[in-house]
Amino acid sequence: MLGLSLAILKYNYTWPYKPVPQAISIPPTPRPTPYLARRVWGYVHKLLVKFSYHYYCRWNGIQFLEQIHQLPFGLILKWSDGTRLEEALAMQVARAAGLPVPRVICYGDHPDAPHAPASILMTRMPGQVLSEELWDWYLPEHKATIISELKIYLDTMRSWPSPWLPPTRICAASGGSIRSIRVPDRQVGPCQDEKEFNKYLLEPAWQDPDRSLEWYHKQTAQAEELHSKSHKIVFTHGDLTPWNVLVHEGHVSAILDWEAAGWYPEYWEFTTAWRYTPAGNWWYEIVKELSGGQYLEERVGDLAVRALTSDAITGW
Repeated sequence: MLGLSLAILKYNYTWPYKPVPQAISIPPTPRPTPYLARRVWGYVHKLLVKFSYHYYCRWNGIQFLEQIHQLPFGLILKWSDGTRLEEALAMQVARAAGLPVPRVICYGDHPDAPHAPASILMTRMPGQVLSEELWDWYLPEHKATIISELKIYLDTMRSWPSPWLPPTRICAASGGSIRSIRVPDRQVGPCQDEKEFNKYLLEPAWQDPDRSLEWYHKQTAQAEELHSKSHKIVFTHGDLTPWNVLVHEGHVSAILDWEAAGWYPEYWEFTTAWRYTPAGNWWYEIVKELSGGQYLEERVGDLAVRALTSDAITGW
């Protein structure tokens, strides 16, 4: 009993969690915590950051991180420049649907910090980040299991009918605007349809004087080819990268960082996951398998949009 009491104070303690069967329809988005309560929690979270910095990290001999604050009792506090109320709501929806997502304990508002307006206290999840080194170490059957589980989770989300009208609406889980490092000014929408979304993405396009006119026309043609197609609007994590996937004992133990989650064109999940990855890379091949080999043409068009708007998109 004493051993458990001491273990729960350690920085690597995690609460047991077993994903439940995935929901066939999206669970209702929770009603946000009242504003006054969020302000109180925001103040409490500031105190927790000080506790983590001055005491907890020193007691445990671990590095204090600016955006992810380690705490006892299997908890962490996320307070970064990307944290918003919509992320907490998306996490609650995803966990209620049976996905391996941290439990949100509470979230706070910080109106005096416009670059980081919200903080989220959540449970710590077991596992390690899915690194290339770890992937190379895994046996083929482990790799197959991880890919299969990721595909089940993604397919589950993508099958949900949108609760918003019109069903072509591109928006966050809350129905409001989406925050993503992949869009101009890191914020977009809500958009009524893909056409409006595409127009916003290409608004800051410009002809780089260091590039040839031929290059500009080629990129423009590829971007227009992508935007000439119609795509289903599906629920999307929005930032599927190896460092947002935790694995434990050969299984997916957590999917993290839901700040960009929302309703997007069906290709967005995969072209986003490919954004830092050259063809043939280990993660490229995983994403290709998750997508069923689809959206390779969309990747070409998406890269063209990126090239034409690079000055307005700071996350690329």
